Amino acid sequence: MKQKIILDTDPGIDDAMAIAYAIAHPGIDLLALTTIFGNVRTGEATRNALALLDHWGSDADVAEGEFTPIAIPGHEPSYLVHGRNGLGGIDIPPSRRSKHALGAVDYIIEASKRHPGEIILCAVGPVTNLARLLERDSGIVSRLKAVIVMGGAVHRQGNVTPMAEANFWNDPHAADQVLGAHWPLVLAPLDCTMPVVFTPDYMQALARQSPAFGGPLAAMAEFYAGFYRSHLGISGCVPHDVMALSWLTVPGAFRLQKGALAVLTEGPAIGQTLFQPGGTRSRARCFDGRPDHLVMVDTDPGIFMADYMTVISGHTR
Repeated sequence: MKQKIILDTDPGIDDAMAIAYAIAHPGIDLLALTTIFGNVRTGEATRNALALLDHWGSDADVAEGEFTPIAIPGHEPSYLVHGRNGLGGIDIPPSRRSKHALGAVDYIIEASKRHPGEIILCAVGPVTNLARLLERDSGIVSRLKAVIVMGGAVHRQGNVTPMAEANFWNDPHAADQVLGAHWPLVLAPLDCTMPVVFTPDYMQALARQSPAFGGPLAAMAEFYAGFYRSHLGISGCVPHDVMALSWLTVPGAFRLQKGALAVLTEGPAIGQTLFQPGGTRSRARCFDGRPDHLVMVDTDPGIFMADYMTVISGHTR
């Protein structure tokens, strides 16, 4: 049986890589993309989501999400990393479809009532929509099959500050709420994403194997890789957001730890992920009453990259 997925996203080049994977994977039923600010502004995320779905032949819904963080002023989008249109300047024809009549939070609530215990909510941008979801409907924690969040940095340094990863830095209050909730959550932090690099050779092979999917992704990746080369000295780019979906499809590619999580919401380390391993105690009150969640702390790059190539190149439409 296919896994029913709602992907909460801010497309974004690595988001586009994840969206392509969700469409192409034979075991995933992509119900919807819900949009959020981050790599681009929310309205731009909605336009990109619709355009990518149409370009790749998916009729999944697109429901527009929150426009601002819960408690801090919004940051400038990551145009430096993803290009002014969020897709590396690659021209994807605009969709003729409209966004869904329901906003993201109401869409997820209604979908969870139609499919109780079946939907996996996979968030690969700032988690403001998820925090609002918890505020709006406390029963959501028992109606979702799982929640997977790409965000944070547990044993690694951040990527926007030495302490903070971008998604959690963009809305630390939302991240702290989401990680403190008693729902079945798996975290995919930088610990599991940074070991994987899609090199130029890999992306060119992807384009040859799958012109429809790999061609646009390889073109986007050229811009993305330019950022990694100039700022980190890496030859290639990191497909962060795909990890959240790959946990569902190739869990053997990841090493896991279990523990309680929190996020700093003020001060110079705002957005930093805090982790208390399961079975241990400390005098840090921030973990009081918090559940233990699974954290993906490392990745086997070979397994992950082979799977991505197989899924993308095997899709026909």
